[in-house]
Amino acid sequence: MTDWFAWLLPPVYLVATALLVQAGLVSDALVFGNMATPLISVLVLFYASTGWHVTPYEKDLLSARTLTGRRTLDLARLTKVGRSEVAGQGSTDDRLILTDAHGVRVIVNKLRGGNGDVDRLVRRALLERPIDAGVVVSARAAERLGLEDEVRRANDKMVPGRSLRGWVVGWMPILLTLVYLPVGFGLLILGYLAAGSP
Repeated sequence: MTDWFAWLLPPVYLVATALLVQAGLVSDALVFGNMATPLISVLVLFYASTGWHVTPYEKDLLSARTLTGRRTLDLARLTKVGRSEVAGQGSTDDRLILTDAHGVRVIVNKLRGGNGDVDRLVRRALLERPIDAGVVVSARAAERLGLEDEVRRANDKMVPGRSLRGWVVGWMPILLTLVYLPVGFGLLILGYLAAGSP
């Protein structure tokens, strides 16, 4: 449901504001919100899956509280393992992005109370998977989990995922800005055209 909200926010906001401006119910200044909707959508996609109070229970289940409620991930049925690294002032926020066969996606790092990370649990679950499991593991996630050799091995237990080159990660804020600005201005112009404003 959160993914649907994130994908539908820009077009729904565009149409709704255009109709409201045409009806004379709101100022055409509201059309400027079209520039912010892609950024809001990206933030919703990321932060809605970010988990805290991460708790393992039973053998292969991992439960985490998220903005949209508690999510339970089946480590024995992982389909994708990625890694998100966001550099801050003097530190890096380093998290694993886990997706299971049920479509549950959780972005996690520490276990509840900050006592240890989830690496050991994820690593064990990946190594216990059958040879033909086909779990997609990014190069950066494999590096964090110490599974580089296993991912490179010629079997279908773990499949190498997409990997961004180091220079791309370093230039990512500028590259995203170069993409976001034209999209934002395009939505702004489209909003004014749809609203019939000069």
